[in-house]
Amino acid sequence: MIDHTTGLMWQQSGSTILKFNEVEKYIRDLNDQRFFDYNDWRLPTLEEAMSLMEPQEQKHSEGELYIDPVFDCKQTYIHLCTADRFSVTFRLGSCGPSRLGAYYVRAVR
Repeated sequence: MIDHTTGLMWQQSGSTILKFNEVEKYIRDLNDQRFFDYNDWRLPTLEEAMSLMEPQEQKHSEGELYIDPVFDCKQTYIHLCTADRFSVTFRLGSCGPSRLGAYYVRAVR
């Protein structure tokens, strides 16, 4: 999915739950497989991930999230490129340190 405001291309869905040490492999595998014919996928920055945040909750098949329904609702939060293990939480409409030990990834390019 292309965000015409930022010019970024996002995975519409994303990963299943990953352990922290599996996150980089997930991105590497996307690039090796040339996902959607590209090999420059990466984790988003905080600013990029927050650009997906909607000002109001949006109805999804499994509840309401602060992200456009064009995106899969399975990833209620996503991991960011920071070494501090930050995440953006679409269920709460916020961001902060990720303390869960399990991560969803939605790659961007």
